[in-house]
Amino acid sequence: MLDKFREAISLLRSNIRLFSLIILTIWLPGNIIINYLDYYVFYGEDFVDLTRVSMSIEGIFGPIYIGALIYALSRLKQYQVVTYTEAITTGFRNWGRLWWAQFVAGLIITLGFIALIVPGIVLTIRYMLIDSVVILEGADASESRKRSSELTAGKGWQIFGAYVLFLFVITIFSFIVYVPVGVMIELGFIEQLSSMIICIVIDCVLDIIYAIIIIVMFLFYWESKDDGQQDDDELQLRTTPD
Repeated sequence: MLDKFREAISLLRSNIRLFSLIILTIWLPGNIIINYLDYYVFYGEDFVDLTRVSMSIEGIFGPIYIGALIYALSRLKQYQVVTYTEAITTGFRNWGRLWWAQFVAGLIITLGFIALIVPGIVLTIRYMLIDSVVILEGADASESRKRSSELTAGKGWQIFGAYVLFLFVITIFSFIVYVPVGVMIELGFIEQLSSMIICIVIDCVLDIIYAIIIIVMFLFYWESKDDGQQDDDELQLRTTPD
């Protein structure tokens, strides 16, 4: 699991320009909207509505940059050159299928949490690789859930542990970054427009860092896909007559 984090960080660092362009295609305008609403509409008081706006942007437009990242990662893992235009075009082209697959999976997971907490967690783990399956295998919503369940078999605890670990670390990091800024704003050391710009920059940086968990999930997919292909090849060799 830690090896995947190391590889994910290495991939992000070595392709920081490409990945940043992909992510900020969605999240630069997204963060501008969110912070404008926070400062000039909600006045920092309506956290629920602000969270709803952020989740809406991620839910509607997130599949574009996620699909683009996954496509770019698949090319990089095959030692092939990939451009921003090629990657983001793939993201836009597959937006509808990935959005629908995520929506249906999210609905099923929500029902699992309503029924009992444990089924919701189990379903979340099983469907963690849906994004890669949709983008790289061309699967529809139903096929992607089945395929993701197959690929996560035997790796559930690793995937769950990776996700929880990342959420813990990113939460601590966000707290460390935002608290000093919030204090300076409250004390009046930073004027409103400047503080909004600073928050937009911080949000964009955190969105780029968040790509680490997307890369880690892709690496789980890539490993499971290769393991499955190797098993199929071995089975074919055993069943092929001499």
